[in-house]
Amino acid sequence: MERYFKNKVVFITGSSKGIGKATALLLGSYGAKVCINGRNVESLEETYGELRQKGVDCLKLPGDVSDSRQCREMIDKIIHEYGRLDVLVNNAGIGSHGRFSDLTIEAWDRIVGINLMGPVYMSSYALPHLIRTKGSIVLISTLAAKMGIPGHMTYSVSKMGLTAMAQAMQIELKDAGLHTGIVYVGFTENEENKQILYPDGTYKKIPVRKQKKARREDVARAIAKVIYRKKKSITLSTVGKLQVIAIRFLPFMIKMILRKANRDYDTMYS
Repeated sequence: MERYFKNKVVFITGSSKGIGKATALLLGSYGAKVCINGRNVESLEETYGELRQKGVDCLKLPGDVSDSRQCREMIDKIIHEYGRLDVLVNNAGIGSHGRFSDLTIEAWDRIVGINLMGPVYMSSYALPHLIRTKGSIVLISTLAAKMGIPGHMTYSVSKMGLTAMAQAMQIELKDAGLHTGIVYVGFTENEENKQILYPDGTYKKIPVRKQKKARREDVARAIAKVIYRKKKSITLSTVGKLQVIAIRFLPFMIKMILRKANRDYDTMYS
């Protein structure tokens, strides 16, 4: 697998920290030319420094994926620098919570703009270059895309959209030789300063997750395998796979759990 990524030009959105950063470090160690992106310039610079220190050929692209103009400019810079693009990993995303009755239109715009329209913009501008190299587009989704989660509707809706996007692209672009894959990620390690969007449009930090969670490095390896093996879809973790089975065969049980979660919502986020 390492040989496969040698000299490949890979663009990972939202790669200044978290899963995106772990993926950049992994593919960089395989010899890929890694293009990284993030809105936080300080975090992006820190990740860029780590990659350069490890001898990785790297390009930093500060920018907001919810802005179509910035997305086009980032793709243009990659082509200007390297002349090609082999892999696009649409990883940038943001969590949110809030009941439908409390959510502002601005909050909807922000979540859908980053989680859904960001991958749409990036994939659209990258498409001709990826067809030329018969490359890969990977969409990073979540188990919350498997069923609408009360109190997290915007997040579920935006990530569910990626499923439809992946499924349609897999059919439409197969004859062009383009691979499209989607990765459903469960609870994963998060940084101390990770933020989510609240219903009023403000960002607030969330606690470091205490429950059993996946390591970022393991998720990065799974993403690499999806690209290398040209897999269409993968659901990570045993719990995630069991959840998918339960949604399909025991929907009444899942709805009971979600109804309880809905009743507990105010206590959790008060």
